[in-house]
Amino acid sequence: MKKLSSFFLSKILHKKIYNESNELVGRLKDIYVATDLGMPRAIAYQIRSSLGIYNCEFKNINFYGDGDQVIIKVEGMRDIMLQKYSYLLSKHLLDKQIVDINGKKLVRVNDLRITEMAGEYRVVAVDTGILALGRRFGIENFVKNCCRKFHKKLEDSLIVWDNVQSLEMIDKNLQLSVPYEKLSKLHPADLADILEDMDINYRKKVFESLNDDLAADTLEEIEPNLQFDILKNLSQVKRNEVLNNMPNDEIADILEETDRDMAYEILSDMKKKDADEVRSLMDYEDETVGSIMNKDFISFNINLTVQEAVNILKDIKPDEEVCHYIYVTDFDSQIQGVVSLKDLLLADLNSKLKDIMFCEVEQVNHKKNINEAIDLCIKYNLLSIPVVDDDKKLCGIVIMNDIVEDVLAPNWKKKLKKAI
Repeated sequence: MKKLSSFFLSKILHKKIYNESNELVGRLKDIYVATDLGMPRAIAYQIRSSLGIYNCEFKNINFYGDGDQVIIKVEGMRDIMLQKYSYLLSKHLLDKQIVDINGKKLVRVNDLRITEMAGEYRVVAVDTGILALGRRFGIENFVKNCCRKFHKKLEDSLIVWDNVQSLEMIDKNLQLSVPYEKLSKLHPADLADILEDMDINYRKKVFESLNDDLAADTLEEIEPNLQFDILKNLSQVKRNEVLNNMPNDEIADILEETDRDMAYEILSDMKKKDADEVRSLMDYEDETVGSIMNKDFISFNINLTVQEAVNILKDIKPDEEVCHYIYVTDFDSQIQGVVSLKDLLLADLNSKLKDIMFCEVEQVNHKKNINEAIDLCIKYNLLSIPVVDDDKKLCGIVIMNDIVEDVLAPNWKKKLKKAI
């Protein structure tokens, strides 16, 4: 038999282990790993013998194989204290959900690729394919033959460890925001898709670990029926922090889907000004402009200079979606003109906004049907459109992205379902 430097976990589990005197000490039940240095590294082993199950580590361990025949030889065996080691490969990874970071989806771990690196055995990849299941249950050749018979191509199903995120194997000594570091680099929309596929326990654990900004952005992308479920299961502190980072129109949309008690609790925890704003948005009838209006917008007095406007923008650091247009208003908050962000940045700093603004501003009343806002945005190629109240005072904006997400996309889904 030749020494194996790379192998699948399924090939070595339950194989016989011999000591330096060539005495049988038991069979390999599982492998303890440490996760502090990237790829999980083997640090101890769980062995089953006629006397029971025990945990030990070795001065040396080597794996030898010839086809399906594998034996394990060890030297310097000694017992260990169980509490030092938290994670077992078979128990915490096999058949568990794991996140494929590049594929941006949840996958099931069917096997693990282990490689000897600098004298240590490390998990270098996970196998999510059907062939891995066949390998584990001893029917690998049968699976291959079935695939050939039905002309099904066995695609590469190995995902390197750097491109996965375990949901269970996290270092408990790390701060809460660190364990799911790989997930935190995903776009909120991709992260939302992954969270929707998780069971409730994983979903809560992962969501609690996200920083407040990412959590807020992700919650906005999650399906409405799950938004309430997530908020309900969050700690009160985390829930308040997330909502503080969300625009009030998004909060209003979520609260409309929650039960009355939860909505009352959330509104009670908010600042009075924000709570009143959310309530006013919830009062709008469906299909009205006000029901999808964003209360976060940028407006400056007509007499401000370009320099003053730029300085204010630097201070408030507005979200990208609300700073495409700067609305210029008089002392009664009525729109007098609009300046694009591009025109503002290219203008003479000493100029006043009234000297560079575009005076013909398309606007829509807050009680009008959403379709009127859609028509104006499409006709004039607008990224957003200002909303005015009955006194013609600027009271919000409708963002084209919100129109697509809240109005057009749901309608398309309904039509698609009918077509199917």
